[in-house]
Amino acid sequence: MKRILSALKEKWPEYILEIIVLVIGIFIAFELNNYGENQKRKKVEIEILKGCRAELKTDLKDINLNINDFKKSLFALETFIDLLENDGQYHDSLAALFNYTLLPIHFVHSTSAFETLKSKGLDIISNPDIRTKLVKVYDSQYDFFLQAESEELDEVHYGLRHIFPGRFESGLNFPKSNFDGELIPLDFEALKSDIEFLYFIKTQRNRTQSYLNYFYANLKEDVETMISDLDTELKRLE
Repeated sequence: MKRILSALKEKWPEYILEIIVLVIGIFIAFELNNYGENQKRKKVEIEILKGCRAELKTDLKDINLNINDFKKSLFALETFIDLLENDGQYHDSLAALFNYTLLPIHFVHSTSAFETLKSKGLDIISNPDIRTKLVKVYDSQYDFFLQAESEELDEVHYGLRHIFPGRFESGLNFPKSNFDGELIPLDFEALKSDIEFLYFIKTQRNRTQSYLNYFYANLKEDVETMISDLDTELKRLE
């Protein structure tokens, strides 16, 4: 026992140094492991954010395309109403314009990058503000908009099934890849006193106006803002 105590007295600085070196080694190994995991996590985060940004940019192109088509539709509706209410005269060139009165337009979009994010866990996004904004766009704005789109499409198909038959030669006359075509009235003069048709077309005009000014305007603003925020965040991360 005395021999052990004597050895400890003589070598305790050496033992303490070994303990310190061991602790430092464990700490460094732990930090290196954390660093490696953080780098992997950061790489995944960047890939997901880039995926969201790329998809949102594609979505924005479709939004702008749809807005342009709805503006054509609104112009066609307003022109049609003006002709009917002011005893305008029909001529064959109007058939191409009337073809835009009811358009079955769909918002073509992708949420695969966001679904990947949800599968990996939202907390992989280190910036809580970006995380909140992504959820707002994808789980709130997109769902809200798509509900409005469904209601809009229901009205379009109602018109094609119940309002246009007996008043026009045919609907959905789109021989090309776009909405160019013709909508030819069977009796243009009769439409001027057709209360049901006038109500429907005026309501469709009002619905299209609000659809553009509220639903599409808000959707576009949120997507553009999200893209800008992602640009800033990716610059920070990279």
